[in-house]
Amino acid sequence: MVFHNKVAVFLVLLAWATTEFAWNANAHHGWHNWSRFGVHSYKYIGIRMDWASAEQYCLNLGANLVSIHSEAEYRHVKSVIRAKDPSEGATWIGLSCCAKIRHWLWSDGTKVTYTKWNPTEPNYLPRECCAHMNWSVWKNWNDIPCDHQYPFVCVKKRV
Repeated sequence: MVFHNKVAVFLVLLAWATTEFAWNANAHHGWHNWSRFGVHSYKYIGIRMDWASAEQYCLNLGANLVSIHSEAEYRHVKSVIRAKDPSEGATWIGLSCCAKIRHWLWSDGTKVTYTKWNPTEPNYLPRECCAHMNWSVWKNWNDIPCDHQYPFVCVKKRV
């Protein structure tokens, strides 16, 4: 009888641990620590990665690198960054271009309807095909080579 009770206790603890692990994994991929704005939620990721790796990280969360379509959304994204990085360091956004035709695209496929470039940007220096924000004294957008490493913001639509 004592053996059966120990087995039962073990099984209950195992079930609890499995449920707890699943809940924590869900929180990581769900809405935990996401900031809501309109129909979207935003998350600052403080890990430094190149642009393509950052986009893949966001995709793994069911999101994309952030696309920004208005001044209000821009200010919200800046507040998301500031909450985790008070110095507002350079941060990837989901904007990239085809260098030959100089046409900028958001990684989520939406049209570029709003921009916040620093003065003289984008300047299309060699290999500068990706964009980050919070650059220079203006803290706006800058084109830069995609292999540089920065933290980033992911965005996904709330369902």
